Amino acid sequence: MVITGAMTSSRRPPNLLLRAARLRLESTTGDGPMSREELADLANSIMDPRDQDGPVTANDIGKLERGLVSYPRKYRRQALRTILKVETDAEIGLVNRRIRPTDAIPGALPLAGAGATVERSSPAPRLPVRVDQSIEDPAITVKPGSGLGITAPALTLDDLDRIDAVARDARRYLDETLIGFLDDELTRCAVDDGLHGPRYALPGALGILAIVQRNARSVKWAVRRPLLRVGARAAEFTGWLYRDAGHPAAADYWRDRASEWAMEAADYAMPGYILIKKSQSAWDARDATRMLGLAEAVQDGPWQLPARVMAEAVQQQARGLAMLQSSRTDVDDTLKRARDLLEQGPADKTPLAAHYDAVLFRVQTAICYGESGRPEEAAAIYEAALKPTTFSTRDYAYFSALHAQALVSAARPVEAASVGMAIMPGAIAAGSTRTVRELTRLGTVLSPWRQRAEVQSFIRMMQNQ
Repeated sequence: MVITGAMTSSRRPPNLLLRAARLRLESTTGDGPMSREELADLANSIMDPRDQDGPVTANDIGKLERGLVSYPRKYRRQALRTILKVETDAEIGLVNRRIRPTDAIPGALPLAGAGATVERSSPAPRLPVRVDQSIEDPAITVKPGSGLGITAPALTLDDLDRIDAVARDARRYLDETLIGFLDDELTRCAVDDGLHGPRYALPGALGILAIVQRNARSVKWAVRRPLLRVGARAAEFTGWLYRDAGHPAAADYWRDRASEWAMEAADYAMPGYILIKKSQSAWDARDATRMLGLAEAVQDGPWQLPARVMAEAVQQQARGLAMLQSSRTDVDDTLKRARDLLEQGPADKTPLAAHYDAVLFRVQTAICYGESGRPEEAAAIYEAALKPTTFSTRDYAYFSALHAQALVSAARPVEAASVGMAIMPGAIAAGSTRTVRELTRLGTVLSPWRQRAEVQSFIRMMQNQ
């Protein structure tokens, strides 16, 4: 009985939101992020005198972050909310399991992926993806009870073992060879993401970040900058994983950490590249002004960016112009400038934007055309460029969802619904909340044709997931 209880407790996922909120605060000594002990001391200093549980300790904070305790008493929660500057318990991952019987923490990463390559002794716990809370555009919000029950596995004990395995392997390397090991691990994570989505890539990425944070103070001075450079790339990649999984706050946290590490390592191109990533995240919420402002800031900044990176920024600028209903001439001229920069890209010797190629640019051009009122042209580009052999399963599903939206704008709802049904299994298997959002948008724009049999089938398929 004791063993069974321990196994049940260990399956609870760590409270990543609480830990991230603590690490965002600076230590009272000004040397790094706030420690658990400092957070406990601050909580005690403002604790309501009616609290009868005694002082909060660093061990108590550790239990909360590891998920061993999920819901402290009222006055402790109140103190933590005040210090961490949030309004609700859920924002820092505190959940009362007595009223929500699940080991999954609301707001924690809804990691998902195809389980073909990972063997498990038991099914992973399931975490509902609350699409109504994820979508920021009120015009397309899916209300609770609408039936969109898309689920994904939560962080499991296997994932925690993978994080720890990265750290164990790293101990075999000296300072000079540690960088090569971390580079290889980061490449492996990128492959995992391409094949299976964020569900399988995140544990390895978090393991790399833990090693960087642990070793940055102790490695030889000559190794510190190379370590921070690979850490910056890992943090940027982790930000992407959280973005794809539908957690923009965590994504922003790791992007900001990537900028900080990169600047300390004298990698002044990375902060400009991070602005591109933030501009792309603004697209997820269809925030055109923020997207355009960030894309232009990339081009005006003090950094020297490779041509391929600049091409991606200029393409983002074109999309922002299209969304703000600029003239087609302005959009097309901006796209031409991006295309010219991209053609210079093969000469760049940089890992930044290594994925950005002519095929991806064509698909992004289709997005611009769709936003500038040319859905027929957009659909034609999608049909020519989108191939499942060219894109990963997740990316193919994502861009196909945008293709389907263009088809609706071109008054081709039956074809749009067919595309949506074809890609939905892949989107859900990849655990890409970003793609699920686009499928939700597709369902909304298809609603005027809900009497069509194909459209009904698509909506029913969404509801039955």
